[in-house]
Amino acid sequence: MSGKPRCCLYVPCYNAERWLARTVARISWEHLPAELEYSLLFVDNASVDGTWNEIERLRQVHGGAAIRHQTNRGYGGSVKTAFGHCLSEGFDILAILHADGQYAPEELPRLLRELLERPPVALHFGSRLTGSPLKGGMPLYKFLANHALSALQNAALGTRLSEFHSGYRLYRVKLVDRVPWARASDGFVFDNEIIFLLRQEGLEISEAPIPTFYGEEKSHVPKLGTPAAILANLARYILARRGWRRDPLYSR
Repeated sequence: MSGKPRCCLYVPCYNAERWLARTVARISWEHLPAELEYSLLFVDNASVDGTWNEIERLRQVHGGAAIRHQTNRGYGGSVKTAFGHCLSEGFDILAILHADGQYAPEELPRLLRELLERPPVALHFGSRLTGSPLKGGMPLYKFLANHALSALQNAALGTRLSEFHSGYRLYRVKLVDRVPWARASDGFVFDNEIIFLLRQEGLEISEAPIPTFYGEEKSHVPKLGTPAAILANLARYILARRGWRRDPLYSR
C-alpha cells in the first residue's frame, strides 16, 4: 500500500470476450494521474461466452480482482457489486470503463484529473452530447431520445446537465455512500437514479465532453424498456418530492 488515495478501475462485463482485451490494452497507464493508486476490478455478469477465461488471463498480466455472478443481476446490480467491493476494500474513487470500448479508455486520464481538481464533486461523467455523437455513430433515435429525456430530467431536478445517460462515470465512493444506492434499480435506469439521489442529497455533479464511438459491439440496453423505465423513475421522483406518494427510494 502506497498511502495514496485508491482508484478502482471497474470493468463491467457481459459476453465481452471479443472486446475485453482490446479495451484494457487501450488504458494509458503511464498517463493516469500519479496521485492515485490503481487496481482493476472485473465483474462478469453471468456471461455465456469465454469472458471469464479472458478475465482470468488479463488478471495474470494486470492483477486486480474479479467477481463472477452466477446469475445475471442486471447492469445496476453489477455496479452495486462494484460499489460494495470499493467500500469493503477501502477505495476512494470508482471509475467505470465499459468492456466493449464504446467509451474511450484514452479519455480516462483527463477525466480523472478533472475529478481530482474538483474535491466536492461526487460524480464526474463524460458527456457524449456535448461533442459530435452522430459523427461518432450514435443512432439518430438514441440521439433524439437522449436529448428529450435529459430535458425532462433537467426540468424536474433544476439542473442543466447535457445528458443523464452516459455510462462513462467516475464516483467518489464515500460521497455516493451517503445516498441509498443499494435500493436503486438493478437495470440500466440505475445510472439515472444515482443522479437523482445525489442531487436530492445536495451533492455536486460535473461533466466533460467525450468522443462518441459506436462500433460492432452489441448493445444490451433495451430499446423500449429503458426509456420507459427512465420515464417511470422521473414520475416516481416527482410524486415523492411533492409528497403525493411514499417512495422507498426518494421519500425522506
